[in-house]
Amino acid sequence: MMMKRKVFDSLDDAALESACVEPTLQRLHAGISPAVKSQVLAQLTAGQKAQFMFRVLYAHLGNSVVDFYCWVSYLLAEARTWSGVKGGLRYFGDDAMLRLLEETESFLEARNRQGDAGWRDAFPQDLDDDAELLASVSRLNATFHEIAPATLRLIGRYIRNNPGEFVQFDDAP
Repeated sequence: MMMKRKVFDSLDDAALESACVEPTLQRLHAGISPAVKSQVLAQLTAGQKAQFMFRVLYAHLGNSVVDFYCWVSYLLAEARTWSGVKGGLRYFGDDAMLRLLEETESFLEARNRQGDAGWRDAFPQDLDDDAELLASVSRLNATFHEIAPATLRLIGRYIRNNPGEFVQFDDAP
């Protein structure tokens, strides 16, 4: 991705993370087949893959407890994707977010794992029907949103320290 150095330096961490992942998202959304999407992902650097996997989690959570519960439950059922999200956090050394996701995984696994049959589907209604579930997921969601800015700072710092993995500067010499 081409970017002016002045723009790169002026972006805050969240905006820089977003700007750097956007070309990948556009290529994936334009990909017609799973093979094309796999090819796009295979071309990413290790840092880009780690960033993209965090984005898979972060972009879908909004501020809603329902979004948190349903999306994390969905990702848990997609073991490869969930492993990739956690691997991305390890890559950036984000122990706090990793601990939170492991706590969330343990809690939801105890509630929604059906042995070898996989994961029970999560529905928004679950939160209405179970006050304990709602309280626990609300706490986990709030903690996620407290920690996420630090995650974005870690990713932003990594991008700033390794710009060649993410951007090409198009400033004229």
